Amino acid sequence: MKKFFIIAVAALVASAACTKTELDNSTSRKISFEVANYAAQTKAAEDPGSVLAETDNFKSKAWLHANAAASGTDFFGTADNSYIETVTYNGSNAWDPELEYFWPKGAGSYINFVSWFATNSKAPSTVSETVMEWGTAAAPMTIATDDNFLFADEAWRYTDNAETYLYDGVTKGVPTLFHHALAKVKFNLRLSTETASTKSIWDVEVQTATLKVGNNGYLALVNEDNTTTGTKAWKVGTTYSTGVAATSANIGWARPTSPTLETIVETTSTASSVTKEFAKLQFLNFQPTTAASGTPYQTAQQVLLAERTVMPQIIDGGVVTFGLTFTIKIYHDANSDGTKDGAAFSEELITIEDTTNLFSLVSSIDNWKMNTKYTYNVTIDPVGRKVTFDPAVAEWNTVETEDTEIYHAD
Repeated sequence: MKKFFIIAVAALVASAACTKTELDNSTSRKISFEVANYAAQTKAAEDPGSVLAETDNFKSKAWLHANAAASGTDFFGTADNSYIETVTYNGSNAWDPELEYFWPKGAGSYINFVSWFATNSKAPSTVSETVMEWGTAAAPMTIATDDNFLFADEAWRYTDNAETYLYDGVTKGVPTLFHHALAKVKFNLRLSTETASTKSIWDVEVQTATLKVGNNGYLALVNEDNTTTGTKAWKVGTTYSTGVAATSANIGWARPTSPTLETIVETTSTASSVTKEFAKLQFLNFQPTTAASGTPYQTAQQVLLAERTVMPQIIDGGVVTFGLTFTIKIYHDANSDGTKDGAAFSEELITIEDTTNLFSLVSSIDNWKMNTKYTYNVTIDPVGRKVTFDPAVAEWNTVETEDTEIYHAD
């Protein structure tokens, strides 16, 4: 069996338009959020999760530093909603909050903004001007395969709407550029066609594909650059492992000391034993030119394990494992017409144990990073080595008898 992989980076997104009431209700002073110029906020995403859909909304918190005060005060919402605003697409090429908000007029006053997006109620556990956390070491989150949550670069010390992304037709606003907090993985299956044959047909049927991943952990981000104006990326650690609470030196994704595993299994049967076809491929080196063979053989790449979100993590420590069981059947094709002549004359079950460390199969990828999509292409070569014969004839054995007198006449 051969293993190949392709990595594609899942890029990010961003969007919004928002607006609280102060002394001057001038429309030109209304706070809005700006979309990055490559994120088409009014269209469906070609890559699900790559932009915010019109049916989605995101959350935002803001802190007003009146007259350049060192400490900020909550600016959005009320105590009832933890000073968090919900920003929703308004149907007219803009995103609006539930209330209207306006820029401050005091000398030296400015606002800091923190925004995020999350599905399945995966809200951050802590949001401040300098720290954002999802879960904690004591109370880690469990990551589901369809979770998706994003964090935006923080907007520091803003006093007016900006044109950071210069998106045509969108109101100036607070620059809001989201990044995926999770990673994505997908497994494809393909068959090798490197060996030609006109007398044999191979069927490959996958019974099970198993992936075990660490799926509970917590994310900690810090932002220490609060002295200049502009968008500021959160400081993110580059190591995904067992960790402790967030500090400037220890941040990013971490697993608890005893991580739990999620076992993802695709199989030929459902839990109720109702048979279903799963990744069943028929491989034919000699492709028939007629329909005599019946159902066309499938040699195209197929999905083995569908794309899903996972917690970023180190995968070379044995936590992430992969397993596969499949059957190879070989049939005669006497007339080279793509027709199986009789029953399979060979049938073998191949097992890759589901305790196999994924890193040992693809050693070039040692961790799954945030905002990155990984596609593993698993290639099976059902042909293997062709059986041939090496004929030889043993040499004649030569035996000579001793001199024996047969007849002697006296």
